[in-house]
Amino acid sequence: MSIKSTVPKCDRVGIWLFHSDYSAMFSLMCVDEFGKRSTGEHLLESDYKNYFSHIVENDVLVACDARNDEVAKCFNHGYFDVHNIHSLLDVTFNKDFVPLGIICCERTGNKTEWQPQDIQTLKSIAVKASLFISNNISDMYASKSQ
Repeated sequence: MSIKSTVPKCDRVGIWLFHSDYSAMFSLMCVDEFGKRSTGEHLLESDYKNYFSHIVENDVLVACDARNDEVAKCFNHGYFDVHNIHSLLDVTFNKDFVPLGIICCERTGNKTEWQPQDIQTLKSIAVKASLFISNNISDMYASKSQ
């Protein structure tokens, strides 16, 4: 079962890891609407301050109209435009109750209204990811974030 099959309006799924000082995050993996996989994209906190601040403090961002959302619109140039993203649903996963990274669902081409079930499903997946990812990437995460 994949995230894209459990959150039906999600076209792109990304797993992102924060640098240990939250100065950036990098894509561990992204799968787009065509099944193409990519990795290694970096987003800097200095370019996206509102987003980094919000997601680390709140654990969730639901932006149905991402390009006009007060928090998400910082991605309009350099990320949303590049990937044709219109809606964003992000949930953090944690290690020892500290945000380690993000699971990101994105809608491309047009906006969508994320449903309460979508949000709950992604939160449930994030809990499982917290257990798996934090136990399996701790060494890699430590070396990447330096």
